[in-house]
Amino acid sequence: MHLRSPRGRFPQLYSQRFPQNFPQARALGLSLLMTLALVSGCTTPAPPARPQAIPLPDTEKPVTTPGATQRQRIVEIAWQEWQRWGGQTVRLGRDDTACVADSPLPAPVLPGMPVAGGNADGADAADRSADREEEESGESACLHFPDGTGMEATPQGCKLAQRYWAIVGKAVTCRQITQGNWAWSAVFISWVMRKAGLDDRQFLTGDSHSMYVVDARDGILPAPAFRIEPLPAMPRPGDVICAARGRDKYLDSAAEIGFGTTPMHCDIVVEVDPAARLVKAIGGNVQQSVSMELIELGDSGMIDGVTNSHMPWLLIMRNTLP
Repeated sequence: MHLRSPRGRFPQLYSQRFPQNFPQARALGLSLLMTLALVSGCTTPAPPARPQAIPLPDTEKPVTTPGATQRQRIVEIAWQEWQRWGGQTVRLGRDDTACVADSPLPAPVLPGMPVAGGNADGADAADRSADREEEESGESACLHFPDGTGMEATPQGCKLAQRYWAIVGKAVTCRQITQGNWAWSAVFISWVMRKAGLDDRQFLTGDSHSMYVVDARDGILPAPAFRIEPLPAMPRPGDVICAARGRDKYLDSAAEIGFGTTPMHCDIVVEVDPAARLVKAIGGNVQQSVSMELIELGDSGMIDGVTNSHMPWLLIMRNTLP
């Protein structure tokens, strides 16, 4: 630290308090100034590990139960956003399937995909017969909803997703929101945490899941709201469950996660039913919407990384809030 001599800035005051014929007093004064500067530097609050955006004005303030804890607000706000998007539900089954069980929009017709009610692209009659038998048996069909333009491509979906991006200080276009380079699942989690009242000491927002996962893993925050717990384990409402994806889909441990570099997906746990062996979790950018995932537990009766290959869960961010 470079300290300028106080004499150059306040010559009259300096000469009055520490005359030239008292060198010991002058040295003592400079020593005191240096001590104060060092003490002041030690007590200055450290900046966040990365820049945090000031939330933009939002007329859609979340309304939560009076007196709700931060953990409860996280769950309630996630439920509210899911309902605002139309309540799409995705089932991750023990049979290693992943499909949309309910959606506010019809499945999009994409090139190369069968057209409902016709025999386009060689649709197999046996498959249609199996679908009819499933319907007649009273079982609800699980609609295979291919990746494509979903709820995020609607004016309402675009507006909602833009709110999430704003929490990390970015303004994105409706076109960007539908592109893979602007996946918005991490900013959804960040938005929910900020809306629930978590501050920079508890949680830092980020546009990559791996950012706040590494924050929790490395314990960089003074009052962290989450800690990492390996799987298998049973989550609780308010926890965040995470999986690696893409090239890193089958990581062995959280120690392998790189800050801002490991592709991941995380969801907020909103309900746990051990008797039904089912966990409900809400996440953003799941089939182009805020969706609820119905996660069927494996033989362990807990969340694990082997029951469903579509989402090989890696860790729980255990909520430490009351």
